Amino acid sequence: MGGRLKTLESYDQIPYESFAITETHPDVLASIGWLFGLETADPEHCRVLELGAASGGNLIPMAFHLPWSQFVGVELSGAQARAGQAMIAELGLGNLRLLHQDIMAVDAHQEPFDFILVHGVYSWVPDAVKERILELCGRLLSARGIAYISYNVLPGWRQRGMLRDMLLFHCRGITAPGARLRRARDLLDRLALGLREDRRPEAQPLRKEVTYLLSARPSYLYHEYLEETNHPELFSDVIARAQQQGLAFLAESKLHTMFSSTLGGAARQVLDGLGDQMAQEQYMDFLRLRAFRQTLLVRAEARPCWEIDLERLGGCSLHGDLQPLQAPQWKRVKPQDYRAQDGAMLQVEQPLTKAILAELAEVYPNAIPVRRLLEAAEQRVRAGAGRRVTPDRDACLGELFNLYVSQGIGLTQRRTWWSNRVGVRPQAIAVARAQAASGEGHVATVRHRSLGLDALSAWVLRELDGRRDQAALCADLIAQAHQDDALSAALGGASRLQDEDLRQRVRTSLTRLLEVFARAGLLVPEEGDGGLGADTAPANRVPG
Repeated sequence: MGGRLKTLESYDQIPYESFAITETHPDVLASIGWLFGLETADPEHCRVLELGAASGGNLIPMAFHLPWSQFVGVELSGAQARAGQAMIAELGLGNLRLLHQDIMAVDAHQEPFDFILVHGVYSWVPDAVKERILELCGRLLSARGIAYISYNVLPGWRQRGMLRDMLLFHCRGITAPGARLRRARDLLDRLALGLREDRRPEAQPLRKEVTYLLSARPSYLYHEYLEETNHPELFSDVIARAQQQGLAFLAESKLHTMFSSTLGGAARQVLDGLGDQMAQEQYMDFLRLRAFRQTLLVRAEARPCWEIDLERLGGCSLHGDLQPLQAPQWKRVKPQDYRAQDGAMLQVEQPLTKAILAELAEVYPNAIPVRRLLEAAEQRVRAGAGRRVTPDRDACLGELFNLYVSQGIGLTQRRTWWSNRVGVRPQAIAVARAQAASGEGHVATVRHRSLGLDALSAWVLRELDGRRDQAALCADLIAQAHQDDALSAALGGASRLQDEDLRQRVRTSLTRLLEVFARAGLLVPEEGDGGLGADTAPANRVPG
């Protein structure tokens, strides 16, 4: 019990940063299940349980945007649970309960849940709690439910484990969480200096991890590397534990990792004859030196089909915001590079796919049904390349699928429509203003991505109350920048700028931020700002 008390103290003093985790959203999970041939719950009307919910940064935006679904979060840290409960009360979210409770005490006989989420917990708790997590999933997962569990895996995590061993040695004898964190950073600084000129191949992974940790969130550094418990396992061992609880493997939330082709042409030959899907998943971990998994589980009686029929894409909608690095070529098949929101680079060659990406970028964060997309894209290609061009739909569907599994575009069956325009008196949705005011440094977009906030963007988002136009917001921002050092620094030093230079910088910054917030779906639609038609549902609604 002593170890559990130490862990609880560390989470109270160094709270685990609580933010939106895209892969856990019911819409994302339901879409994966549907793609693999399962009948999953409707994200608009489902029940969701999160074990280890922290202060609700993942569940609160879900509950806000899915007011007809029910959410329950369980969190051991009283400080984090209370922080989340306060925001839930502020927003009036009657469809979300955040419980201050030990996972071991969760009622296993309550009404089933369609989605169970366990992020950043499984590898960091004793074996008895691991067993309890899987037992709860086995007992509480509905017949068509999906459980999401993230965890560290062997053998890949051994490289990070090496650095953990170094940090634990350097922090020996120190028990106070804050002091341990400072001591760990001291060693990271020393290692960075010592490895700076080391060109040995074996030093490269360590140098890369040290560099990352020097800029990582304090909560990540502490809870991943300095906690008493962190026990990675082989994927096959986790699945064996799950099977004992009546659960079965569905997929990885990072779908591209399930395809050996992403490892190169030789990987398929290496894996050939090494067993079924489960065995190949394990061997792919060996080839990838994979350190972390986000595994989806279903009930054992579910029968997913891993041979995916691309025609299933025709029954859903797509959303995405991929930006081409050059003007798209409509006249012929030609590889071109696109940049995703997270900076990842993806390649597309089919003119029809490029036209679809252009259609999606114009309406993002909204989605368009695939059949309607294909029709609009064909018209765009023919207009740009001549009537004689015959777009290849099959090749396009293949590229769209590859973009989806690479997380360049998203799949959905929801028909919600959000405003992506900046109004005369811009107003942010209530959950975004509350998150900006919390000081956490991030906000959840309507596509459940975590958008980082600095002092300037957080101030602007908090102040978007719908009462002021952009001129009034600029004036208030200028006045505040002269009193707030963080705001002044974000604007390049307000006190050092001439009045007209400062006004121009503020106008430019405000315009840019409002456009970012609009494309994130964070602004309340003004009257007359509608969607695509009758097949869309009202969005940015406030739950009762």
